[in-house]
Amino acid sequence: MWNDERERPENLSDESTPNEETTRVESAESVQVVDEPTSANAEPMAASAESPEPPSAESTAPRGENNEPITMDEAIEQSFRSFEQGEIVQATVVQVDRESALVDVGTKTEVKIPLSELSAERVSSAEEVVSVGDQIEVMVVRSRGEQGTPVLSKRLADFEKVWENIVELFERKETIEAMVTERVKGGVVVDIGVRCFIPASQISRRIPPNQLDRLIGETIPLKIIDLDQEKRKAVGSNKLAEDEIRKAREQEERERRERVFSELKVGQRMHGVVKRITGYGAFVDIGGYEGLLHVSELTWGRVEDPHEVIKEGDEIEVVVIRLEPEQGKVALSRRQVLPDPWHVASQQYCEGEEIEVPISRVVRTGAFARVAEGVEAFIPLSELTSKRGVKNAEEVVSAGQTVKARILELDPRRRRMVLSVRATEEQRAVQDYQRNRPQPQRTSTGFTIGERLQSQFQELQQSMAQGESEAPQQESETPAGTSAENAEPEAKDE
Repeated sequence: MWNDERERPENLSDESTPNEETTRVESAESVQVVDEPTSANAEPMAASAESPEPPSAESTAPRGENNEPITMDEAIEQSFRSFEQGEIVQATVVQVDRESALVDVGTKTEVKIPLSELSAERVSSAEEVVSVGDQIEVMVVRSRGEQGTPVLSKRLADFEKVWENIVELFERKETIEAMVTERVKGGVVVDIGVRCFIPASQISRRIPPNQLDRLIGETIPLKIIDLDQEKRKAVGSNKLAEDEIRKAREQEERERRERVFSELKVGQRMHGVVKRITGYGAFVDIGGYEGLLHVSELTWGRVEDPHEVIKEGDEIEVVVIRLEPEQGKVALSRRQVLPDPWHVASQQYCEGEEIEVPISRVVRTGAFARVAEGVEAFIPLSELTSKRGVKNAEEVVSAGQTVKARILELDPRRRRMVLSVRATEEQRAVQDYQRNRPQPQRTSTGFTIGERLQSQFQELQQSMAQGESEAPQQESETPAGTSAENAEPEAKDE
């Protein structure tokens, strides 16, 4: 019945009882009866006899790579994932204490990462680096450690990520910023995640090599120009980065200048904000571009210090008076948006009028007087006084002094006004003379040629009138019968 000893069931032994033997014979006879089928049923019965038998326990046991049976512990171990040295894997922090962090990377047990492998920086506790539940990247240092678990390092994984970023920056030739950490022979070292050496020849500023320590702690731009893949070191250039930044700024400035000058027109009014004030004026932001507001264009009056009129941050209205696209200059004026004081002065004053004004400044050839806000009149030296021999205006007037003067000339178009103090002095002298003028028979001692000629003319008229009144009296005193012809020889004889 059994083909070989291996197919015999284990619960059947060779020492069978007589009953068992009889039973087996009966079964055999019954099988023989069944095995005598008709020709029609022969093939199905043969197929039934060849059906597979159930597998044995030995055939279902787990086997290893070489098809060798392995233990249950080994089978469980193989059910977890395996790691390769240098591989970067995801881990979940499940526990954190002061000295280490416990992470789950999909193995049978959690893996402990010591504090020294959590961060490249000096930290006093693992809690400063990670927290429970954090998803972090770690590097497999060894696939199997002393405890049978992989040896992991977050520090190396972070470094690898930084290095990949550095390589990408190097390939793209991008500009980055980094802090100078130390001075070494021939240059400085910056921290870009790894030590990056910058030679002194690649520093844009002209600093003596023995004074490069002045850069320590300063953040400077740089471009990576060389990488050492094996030693994981880099070489950078601050000069190339500064040149690139300068060119980018110049290009941006050109584009902004073209845009601004395409929109601006002379005479255009706009509002701006005072950004900077200098001794010669102020720079006003008129919408992304700064124009110069010269001190002479602040107000209609004379301004010594621009701070007297405006201050930084003031919003003012200005008008464009000149454009120079080639030089990128925009000239602005604030006074032209204010009322013209000369137009107002032409309506308030007229030539010949006497006004009282303060002296604003004194020059060698005369003095300036402030008539109104934005209106200054000039008093020539010859018109400052009626005195003779004055060679300097300071001998007569000083700044701040108030004088009375007559308007000799007023020309708003030329913004010119000329005053005369001498004319008012002479006018007062004439008035005083007229009030205290002596009797007509007395010789006049006028102060002007016209007055003297007038007094002499009056005296001549009086003498002529007296001569006419004396002529009839002489005729009446001449003896009767004496004619003019007789009187003349007598006079000659006498």
